[in-house]
Amino acid sequence: MLLRQFIITDPDGPHNGQTLDLRLEDGLITEMAESLTASANEPVMEGKGARLSAGFVDLGAYLGDPGHEEREDIASLRAAAAAGGYTAVATLPNTEPVRQSVADVAYLLRQNGDHPVDLLPLAALSRNLEGKDLTEMLELAHAGATVFTDGPKRRVSGSLLKRSLEYAQAGNCRVMISPYDEALVPEGQMHEGTISTRLGLRGIPVMSESIPLKRAMELLKYTEGKLIIHLLSSASGVREVRAAKAAGLNVLATVSAHHLQFTDEELATFDSSFKMLPPLREEEDRQALIEGLKDGTIDAIVSNHVARHGEEKDLEFFYADFGALGLQTAFRQCLQSLETSLSIEDIVAKFTSGPRLLLGESPLHLRPGAPACLTLFTTEGSSTFSAADLKGKTVNSPLIGKTLPGKIIGVVNNGKLVE
Repeated sequence: MLLRQFIITDPDGPHNGQTLDLRLEDGLITEMAESLTASANEPVMEGKGARLSAGFVDLGAYLGDPGHEEREDIASLRAAAAAGGYTAVATLPNTEPVRQSVADVAYLLRQNGDHPVDLLPLAALSRNLEGKDLTEMLELAHAGATVFTDGPKRRVSGSLLKRSLEYAQAGNCRVMISPYDEALVPEGQMHEGTISTRLGLRGIPVMSESIPLKRAMELLKYTEGKLIIHLLSSASGVREVRAAKAAGLNVLATVSAHHLQFTDEELATFDSSFKMLPPLREEEDRQALIEGLKDGTIDAIVSNHVARHGEEKDLEFFYADFGALGLQTAFRQCLQSLETSLSIEDIVAKFTSGPRLLLGESPLHLRPGAPACLTLFTTEGSSTFSAADLKGKTVNSPLIGKTLPGKIIGVVNNGKLVE
């Protein structure tokens, strides 16, 4: 396959910013030059000034298989991911049964190899996600699970976090937590602030993030381990992680594209599409998250993709489930929300080298001999995102009806192209 006249967007790569032709053969980039001649019967895709980067990677998307395939199955998740420019998605372990055994990890890995979107297993931190006993972390790491988490809504006790950080060092793997203490927010529905007060909804205060985060940083300092803070949502949280990094702690952090674009103002009409965890917070918090991306406090942008069907979302706001779709729109959302804050190279890095760093992988740079794991996109133009554009099984996207810049043209991985 010949990709002709694409702008290489590869931060710190040898060809960043150049407009080149690329020849792909047997899953590898075999040639890169200003002009290449197509061989007989070779498929050609004309870039015409579109961009090409290493494949996007997502961390922490929800997959309903096994247990809740009516929300999202492997095929629908992959379709949504490819439409969003992703070549790999690391999925949460909160399936039924919970992904906590070597067989569970092997089941997901067996799905790979014949599709451009690889599925990567995040394994449970505690047995049955109950926050008590550790899973067999070393065995699971050997089987292919390099990151351990109980997911965004699970409280991680101090003793469990301490033990897991110590075990993770022995297995060369990482622990990932979302700082959230549900005991501080009984029946919380949205960010605690003027909007929640006006709507009469029980709020989720910032302290539900900052208190467990402070404790986690103390335990990280004590154990000298590695820790991923997943889904920062507040200015307070950004300050904690920034201070920890300045102190030399081995901590990495993510933020969702939704939290970079929206605030709690979106919930003023009781739109449950915006009901998510962590909750959308105030404009001050949104700006702090953007500053955290700019100064390197936050390493990766993620989709926080949580599929929920109508019977779980089309209810009175109090009873509606938390969660929103994000895989298809995350990158285009960031083109919009970060347009004046980050360069296109910096945005791409938060979707490529950043997530790979969290997964313990080296950055993928585009050069002859490198894997042909690519995302093709343009930043030009705009279009309205509609329900008809959705590739999954559910429609709980807060982006329906909104105009987004750019377009994902396709992805290449494992020797295959999806447009």
